[in-house]
Amino acid sequence: MTVLTPNRRLVLAGATLAVAGLAAPALARPQTRATFDGLKKTLAVDLFRATEAVGGSVTAEGMTAMLTQALVEDGRFLVVEGGGGMEASAIVRGAVTKFEPAAGGGGMSISGGPLGGLLGGRAGTRTQTAVLEIALRLVDASTGQVVSTSSAEGRASSRTSEAGLVDNWGGGHLGGEVFRATPIGQAGQDAIVRAVEQIAGGMRRVEWSALVVDAADNGVYLNAGADRNVQPGLTLAVWRPGRTLTDPGTGEVLDVEMARIGRVQVQTVRDRLSIASVIDGEPPMRGDVLKAE
Repeated sequence: MTVLTPNRRLVLAGATLAVAGLAAPALARPQTRATFDGLKKTLAVDLFRATEAVGGSVTAEGMTAMLTQALVEDGRFLVVEGGGGMEASAIVRGAVTKFEPAAGGGGMSISGGPLGGLLGGRAGTRTQTAVLEIALRLVDASTGQVVSTSSAEGRASSRTSEAGLVDNWGGGHLGGEVFRATPIGQAGQDAIVRAVEQIAGGMRRVEWSALVVDAADNGVYLNAGADRNVQPGLTLAVWRPGRTLTDPGTGEVLDVEMARIGRVQVQTVRDRLSIASVIDGEPPMRGDVLKAE
């Protein structure tokens, strides 16, 4: 399991440029919140779906990276890569449903001939508005059931600044158009800020869980530690997975039978694992599920 941390930055497709002393405005970021001290649920972000009509693979990868980073920085969840099976408590699956990189705009330009007409000057600005909408599904990783659905739309405007000089004698272009900001990227970030709160709301319906890594005479090892705010003394119920019930028509997971077999209590906490002792019931086995009582 690969855990993403705030210091592990994700590189996004595209770049914001600055030229001629014009600073590029930073993309909007989620508001800073107080440190979360509750049990952190694990969350994975699946690759966004985006057809060529709504931005294609570049937009899909960029939105996935931005949403992942926003959830990491939010601090309420432990964001993991992969998310297959029961490695994550829930998986976010998103799709770009609206993509309008230039929904509207306007501008002006000025031309002239400085330096005695030897060089023709050209300058102008243009405002561009972008709109991007995403649809999200929050899926319980242990059952495959959809916990919640939501959508978020983002809008952003940016000025395009063009300052160029054309050599009237030879026709050579000495400058060009540069963007102070990427409108579609800002619109995507705007949608993501809204999406994080919607995801957090859906995650309230997902139970906190961890897995038994190993069980030995010296204790039961869990795949949750200080990284998920586990504390000594925490009591957890132990559940053993049974049959997985799927819809014969669609193959969708309808439920997973779980049998409660006992309880354990955390004694020692390390960075990414904890060691617990059995309070009552059957001895746990690798792969058993632990849930907070």
